[in-house]
Amino acid sequence: MALELWHEWNSVHSYKVRMVLAAKGLAWTSHPVALLRFEHTLPAYLAINPEGVVPTLLHDGRALYDSSPICEYLDEVFRETPLRPVDALGRLHMRRWLKFHDDVAHAAVRDASFELLYKPVLAAMPRAELDILVARHPLPERRRKFIDGAHPSIDHAKLTTSLLAARAVAARIDATLHAQAAPERQGWLLGGAFTLADIAMAPFAERIANLGCGFVWDGLPAGAAWSVRVLAQASVQQARPPEKERLPVPTDAIRAEAKHQLVTDPRYPSSAKPNPH
Repeated sequence: MALELWHEWNSVHSYKVRMVLAAKGLAWTSHPVALLRFEHTLPAYLAINPEGVVPTLLHDGRALYDSSPICEYLDEVFRETPLRPVDALGRLHMRRWLKFHDDVAHAAVRDASFELLYKPVLAAMPRAELDILVARHPLPERRRKFIDGAHPSIDHAKLTTSLLAARAVAARIDATLHAQAAPERQGWLLGGAFTLADIAMAPFAERIANLGCGFVWDGLPAGAAWSVRVLAQASVQQARPPEKERLPVPTDAIRAEAKHQLVTDPRYPSSAKPNPH
């Protein structure tokens, strides 16, 4: 059964679907869609996905949208290497993590991604070329955001607020792992098995690593260990962007300033602040 994926290498939602394909050993045809060149707004792509979002999976010619439903669809249709719990309650908790990523975790790192990863790309484009590309976007407020982002200066207020939200996500992961009663069941978000819950949140761990902001895990040992563990999974590694497509990690100086702004912010949890002595 033919599988074709229209995806963006650095899209966290595309990453989820690639992980499921890798975990199940499924062959698929890759159709990269460059979001920063607004290829998702071109008529050729809109003919496949009228919503103009990535990813889109074509399975035997049928177009499927939205990454979380696609992940469940693949697990249901291709039964080898199951990624969903066998019990209804387990599947409910799994879907809560899928929803949590889509509604909360993705939003938490959105501004940090824009400030640290996307701005340098936009700033490097010739302004005339950027104007032509941005004009394709149907939403005026999004067009303005990209135009305003075409300079290298970081908005530290936006960045810190985003990293505070990311810290809250990391704390929830850590608390979930700590709440697992039996040590032998600890390790994955639903206990002893790697599931779609971990695949749902792996893009968060990957994006924090790509941002060079691993300090959001400071003082959260269970969450930090999960991040290392999930990023080491073979399927997670295989689904990562190729090195030539990967957005560059910010410089040491930028990362150090981002950490300083975060930990000195009055909203940062006092229990997590570094000991000044």
